[in-house]
Amino acid sequence: MPLTRFHGNHGTNLVLSEGGVVARRTCSFANAITFSERPLKVGEVFLVEIEGQERGWSGHLRCGLTQHNPVLMTNNVDDSSKPDQIKIPQYSMPDLANMGKTWIFAITKSHNRVPSANRENEDSSTLRPVHRKPFIEDFIGYIRCGSVNIPKHMLVGKDKSGGELVATCNGSRIGVTYEIVDGVAEMHFLINGEDQGAAIMDQADLDRPFYCVVDVYGTTKRVRVIQLAIVRMLQEYCRDIIRTFVPEEDVMRLPLPTKVKEYLKFQVL
Repeated sequence: MPLTRFHGNHGTNLVLSEGGVVARRTCSFANAITFSERPLKVGEVFLVEIEGQERGWSGHLRCGLTQHNPVLMTNNVDDSSKPDQIKIPQYSMPDLANMGKTWIFAITKSHNRVPSANRENEDSSTLRPVHRKPFIEDFIGYIRCGSVNIPKHMLVGKDKSGGELVATCNGSRIGVTYEIVDGVAEMHFLINGEDQGAAIMDQADLDRPFYCVVDVYGTTKRVRVIQLAIVRMLQEYCRDIIRTFVPEEDVMRLPLPTKVKEYLKFQVL
């Protein structure tokens, strides 16, 4: 599987390194928008970890999805050879969001649950909770995103200073994914393995791809893409096949050693 990377087109204050998996803002607090290198598939999680911060600014990382193709965007408005390209805006909110077909969420230290639709502020005007069977489910040892099981340790970060893990600190992991239900596209945020709820993407064109947007804004200085498309071991494939035919509640009844049954239930790695 190819690496998940940031796109080569990005804000003027951003520098990519390590093959496009690390994005660092070099100065100021803005002009640091970047995108996923390729569109996200339904249920695919684009996951980043905060690796560096800079005090003295207000605000934190901003993430979301857009249907603007980054190939058609540029940070050089004087490039006459590409007259059809759109300048990458200074801010994801409100600039990029105001271009339409873009849904952005500002990460805060707490209270990152998807707010109700009647809350009047620019950060949540397009976000509404939806009540039904969850697309993302939390189990012991893993998170089920659609039909894919992701080990929880890959989604949950760790505070590098040894303190309490909050959404905006170094080590925190922020994931973005989406689903389509009855012709409606809904975005989900996973903050350290916890689903923040469903956000309806109003007026999304289901025939156009969705790219992840990461705005290395404010106090957030550096982020890294965490790879979830890993080469799996044979025992993981065997587990998936067994779990396809054996319901959750029947696993512990199988005539297998306890450790194997715990592995099948994602209770051990």
